[in-house]
Amino acid sequence: MRHLYIVAVIFAATAAFAPASVAQKTSCVACHTDDDFFSAELLAIAQGFEQDVHAEVGLSCHDCHGGNPDPLIADDMGAAMDEAHSENPYRGVPEKNEMPGFCGTCHSDLTYMRRFKPAARVDQEQEYWTSQHGLALAQGDLNVATCTECHGTHGIRRADDPDSAVYPTQVAETCRTCHGDPEKMSGYKLPDGRPLPVDQFARWQQSVHAKAMFEKEDLTAPTCNDCHGNHGAMPPGLDSVAFVCGQCHGREADIFRQSPKNLSFEAHNEYLAEAGAEGCAACHDESEPQAQLTGVRSFGECAACHGNHGVVRPTVALLSPLPPTPCHFCHEGSNSLDFEDEEPEKSRQSYLEERDRLLAAAEAEGIEGEALFNWLVDQSLVLHTHTLTSGADEDTPALRPEFDRFFTKFRLGKTYYTYEDPATGELAQAGVIRCENCHATEPVLADEPVGARTAEEILRLMQELTSATARAERIQLRARRGGVETRDAVLAIDQAVDAQIGLEVLVHGFSVEEDGPVVEQRREGLDYAAAALAAGREALEQLAFRRRGLAVSLIIILAVLVGLALKIREISARQDRAALPDTSQPR
Repeated sequence: MRHLYIVAVIFAATAAFAPASVAQKTSCVACHTDDDFFSAELLAIAQGFEQDVHAEVGLSCHDCHGGNPDPLIADDMGAAMDEAHSENPYRGVPEKNEMPGFCGTCHSDLTYMRRFKPAARVDQEQEYWTSQHGLALAQGDLNVATCTECHGTHGIRRADDPDSAVYPTQVAETCRTCHGDPEKMSGYKLPDGRPLPVDQFARWQQSVHAKAMFEKEDLTAPTCNDCHGNHGAMPPGLDSVAFVCGQCHGREADIFRQSPKNLSFEAHNEYLAEAGAEGCAACHDESEPQAQLTGVRSFGECAACHGNHGVVRPTVALLSPLPPTPCHFCHEGSNSLDFEDEEPEKSRQSYLEERDRLLAAAEAEGIEGEALFNWLVDQSLVLHTHTLTSGADEDTPALRPEFDRFFTKFRLGKTYYTYEDPATGELAQAGVIRCENCHATEPVLADEPVGARTAEEILRLMQELTSATARAERIQLRARRGGVETRDAVLAIDQAVDAQIGLEVLVHGFSVEEDGPVVEQRREGLDYAAAALAAGREALEQLAFRRRGLAVSLIIILAVLVGLALKIREISARQDRAALPDTSQPR
């Protein structure tokens, strides 16, 4: 009996917390679930409603569409869909331009919504009419998105349901339904008259934001609605981009807003507003790189350097001028520390041989210039010195932990990324925005190439710190693999890496003034790198001392063993002679 009681309690609890089913007896359900009248496609509407958030809270068809839900009149279509029904007149399916108000009947009514959620928002409809979608709908455009294009119709899920079309991992795909469809978006234009692009989703998929969401499962990573808004979706204004990005990247945004670059963008936007289709070429001489930027209509703060949808992981490739090879950053940086001697000759020689081998292979293939830099970035990810030799897949070798960390923290990367263009279905290549795209080394409109020099100095300072830290890492690894404790060196290296990250943030100030934050941060990082190098060299000296001591010990042990062997041989010979008969005595 006790077991039956437990089963009954479990059954009751399950029923209590189960979503309300559409199968409640209403005239709508009785008719729309009858396969004698409806096709499988139409029957699926009623079946899909079983998982709907409205059904979950006990609402049914008539709560939205109106009509008389009395199951006793299910056979009387006229009575069930009575537009004069006093309690709830039948409304049927709303027209496209009526949809916001249709949903807003409940969702804009605070008193009604409090029944289900005390803190419910009721301004969604009001926001919608301020959005690009709402403004277009008000002008008669029936192709724009309304509530149902994003949330669905009869299978609407809660926003925090992973199966919801507006769950963080689904938002971009939902927006793509329209914005990634070349046919649907045909005829829509940007404010300057150019066709509205359809590659936003394809570019976003390659972004650092998408990788954080899907590879790291970070649901706080930005997707479409985080930058454009939800019901009031609009493109961020030029003067609000830094505030939008600053929702996550607060320090970078603050530094940028106080930088001379921010003022420069504001001034340039005034000129670009009048430049038209010529873009930057309206003012800049054809000999300057800016003259090639005919597609630029404005500088949108952060987006001017990082892009908007294809915000790929920022790397050193954004800076200019890049060294001939990415190897320079870790292996050939200038030595600004108080250490005259280089790392062990064997390691240095191994690197030079590997570098020359790669350069020879690239030359044989005709790879040079920027293409060579990008090719070497790819090669660095599969080099035997950078990858694990055991337990790794031959097709995708795993990086050594130390190289993987430095590759990420030091932000080594290529000057472009690829994505599939939905307009053509082909693979497209997009270059990252680099300092040299805007800053000429021999400007015509400026007396001095301030921008180019600032970029070059920032790159030099970063390369110095990167090289020193990487050199310290290689030295401590050599000692650690020899069995020496390198805790102090590792700690100092971690501090140098943190300083490097801080330096990457301070780049947004676009200033290399003496004793300024960038120079000071680099100095702090080099102090840590110097401490790491000193600790690493001390560990190497300890390793060498141990090896010398081991060699001496082995020599002594060998000498003892040889002496012992000789002694044993002597004793054996003596015993053998003693065992022989004495032939000197007469028989």
